[in-house]
Amino acid sequence: MSEGPDNLILTLLRDIRGNLDRHDLRFDEMSSQLGELNKKIDDWQEATATAVGLGSHANLRNTALEARIDDPIRRVEELERAR
Repeated sequence: MSEGPDNLILTLLRDIRGNLDRHDLRFDEMSSQLGELNKKIDDWQEATATAVGLGSHANLRNTALEARIDDPIRRVEELERAR
């Protein structure tokens, strides 16, 4: 009776427990990897937003400088035409 139904059930339960322990380890590993991936995505989004912001700022500054340069050029051209 050493291989009776009780022992078979205990053997199956031990196998299931072993599988669950391996799954727990794998889920912990995957959770860690997912956390790293989320951090990389957050860093990428921040870098992208910064780059777009700097580009937009540079474009606005360039437009303002062009306007400031265009005014004296226009005035000099008017003075030259008036001669």
